[in-house]
Order: sequence, then C-alpha cells, then structure tokens
Amino acid sequence: MKTKILLFIYFLSLTFLSLKSNAQISRPVKKKPSIKTIWDIPHKTLWQKWMWPHRSAAFEITKERVVNYDTAYIKSYHKKLVIALPVSTRFLKFSLNDLKSGNKLTFSPNLQYNLGLSINSRWATFILHSGVKVYNGDPNNKGKTNYQDYQLNLYSRKLTTDMFVQYYSGFYIKNSKDFNSYSSVKPYAVRSDVYALHMGVSSNYIVNNKKFSYKSSFAFAEQQKKSAGSLLLGIYYSYFDATANEALISPPFRGSFDSLSYIRSAHTHNFGLNLGYIYTLVFLKKYYATASLVQGFGGEQMGYIRENNSSYQKLVGGAGKLHMRLALRYDNERYFIGSMVITDYVLLSGKSPSTFDYSYGKFLVYIGYRFSILKAEKKILRDLKMIDY
Repeated sequence: MKTKILLFIYFLSLTFLSLKSNAQISRPVKKKPSIKTIWDIPHKTLWQKWMWPHRSAAFEITKERVVNYDTAYIKSYHKKLVIALPVSTRFLKFSLNDLKSGNKLTFSPNLQYNLGLSINSRWATFILHSGVKVYNGDPNNKGKTNYQDYQLNLYSRKLTTDMFVQYYSGFYIKNSKDFNSYSSVKPYAVRSDVYALHMGVSSNYIVNNKKFSYKSSFAFAEQQKKSAGSLLLGIYYSYFDATANEALISPPFRGSFDSLSYIRSAHTHNFGLNLGYIYTLVFLKKYYATASLVQGFGGEQMGYIRENNSSYQKLVGGAGKLHMRLALRYDNERYFIGSMVITDYVLLSGKSPSTFDYSYGKFLVYIGYRFSILKAEKKILRDLKMIDY
C-alpha cells in the first residue's frame, strides 16, 4: 500500500512538472512591432529621434514596392549595383544663317573623348569623369576647346527628364573650305575668341509605361524582355547665347554674307511642346536596338547685337526642336556592352535677317556589370543600426 502511494505521488509530480514546462514553452514570445510606414519606426528617446530620419531614408529606399509594370515585358535590376565604364564625348555646335544670301557658318568645338565611371543603384545614380582623355581631338587644325558640360538625365517609370548646362570656349569653322575666299593652308578657320552658353530642360511622359522601359536602353537598371514602344508627350525650354570679341563672321567670309549678319553677340529663348515615339527591338534574346524621334513645336525670342552696335529683338513662332536617340546593346543580365547617342537639333524660324541653329548632345560606348549586393547591403545597414530597431 505504501509503495502504491509513493508511485502515485511520483507520477503526480511528473505530471505537474510537465504542465509547468509546457506552460513555459507555450508562453508567447514578444515580437517586434510591424513597420509599415516611417512613423512606425521608434522615435521616442533622444537616440531614436536622432536616428529616425536616417532610418526613415533607409526604409523608404529598401522597402518592397508594388510592381507597376508588366513583368512579361520588363525585368528590373533596382536591387543590384550596376557599374559601367563609358568612353564618351559631349558637344555643342551652332550655325549662323544669313537669310538674304542663304549662306551659313558652322561653329564646332574640338571634340575630346574621356573615360568615365557610371554607378547605378537604388541608392544613387551618377557618372564620374576620371579626367583620363582617350582622344584629345586635333588641336593643330581645330584649335583648343575648353568646356564645362553638365547633362543630367532622369528616368522614372512614367517620365523622362533631361537637364543641361553647357559652356564652351574656342571653336573652329567646320565649313571653311566651302568658301572660295578662304585661302589658308589650314583646313579650318579657328576662332578661339568665340564662346557659347546653353542651358535648358526637356521632359516627356511615357504613355506605354507598363510595357516600355526607358531605363533599359539608357540607364541599365532594367531590361526590355520583349519588343515594345511608346508615344512620348512633353514640353521643352532652352536658352542659347553666342558671343565673340569681334563679329562672328570674320574677314575671310564677309563677302558671302549680308552686313546685317555681322553679329557680335546673340541669344535665343526657345520653348514649346514635344510629340514623338520611341521603340526598342529585342532580337536573338540578348540584343537590343532602340530608336527615338521627338519633334518639338514652339516659338523663339531672339536678340542680337551687330558689329556696329545696332540691335535686333523679336518674338516669333514656328521654331522647332528635333530630339533623337539611338542605342545598341548586348546584355546577358550579368554583363553588357553597347553604345548610344543622344542629340537635339534646335531649328529656328527663318523670320529674322539672321538665325542660329544649334545642336548638342553626347555619344558614348560602354561596358558594364551588375553585382548582387543585398547581403552586403543588409550587413552594412545592420552595423550602422539603420534596420535593427
């Protein structure tokens, strides 16, 4: 009887301990609060308040986004680090046109080719210029051109925006040999005293933004999986100024121009609406060819000062702008190689005694590689206390 009582007490104690253990195991574990917006990030203590804007920026950049495009047509690489090495040249050219004689002088810079570094990630996108010149032009025949050229291209899902500021000093007259009065042994007349300033902005709405990717051809952050195109609608504005110490039409060419075109300095404001189309052809699965043509329709406000200090000012319609893009690329998702050219031709109206047509843009060839950086990115953000809170 005593033995039975002891066994009963033993099993009862085991049952009690088992229930206690189960109670401890089933005790709910405290979970971290769900972070759905930046306001859910802790910001009560002084330290949390200090870290809150930094953590908010990291949260907005790294959070999962709703896919707002057709994945059968577009593949995104926004979570990868894309690095490319471009060799590029930029330019600003202009022509002075004489309405009476029909002649023109074309001023061109001595083009140079430079090596750069393009970096594209979800944190930042920019191009660094290494200062390494691959080709220095032809200074013996074309003179020396000094320039500051900043061209910023912004590509989102629905909008593309180009902004630019260009300052060029030193030109050569490209069509010098077209005039019999030019008798120099050198192929071009050099005008080191001529300088030009150009700035402006152009923006277009991508109508077929669900199936067409602008970034595929011009930013390397996406890939066009199937051929597609889109209508482009937008606006533009640009300002151009050309000035010389003497008249832009120098003595060897004066006999071919009316005296009303003896201009020392000139400026134009150009503005209007854009209408165009862009298309990317995908062939052999890994090759891509893109072409775009956008026509601008608008007006111009022109003003210039002649050599004799007489001036001219007029606001007219009928001016236009032609924007063209061409790109060719091989892309196997990891590495890519290709080339592109982006250029604008501003065609002014013929309602003034003298007009200025000008063009600007850039050309580059490149090779690049896409790196997977999610693990390294999370480790860095965790070490910086940006995501563990």
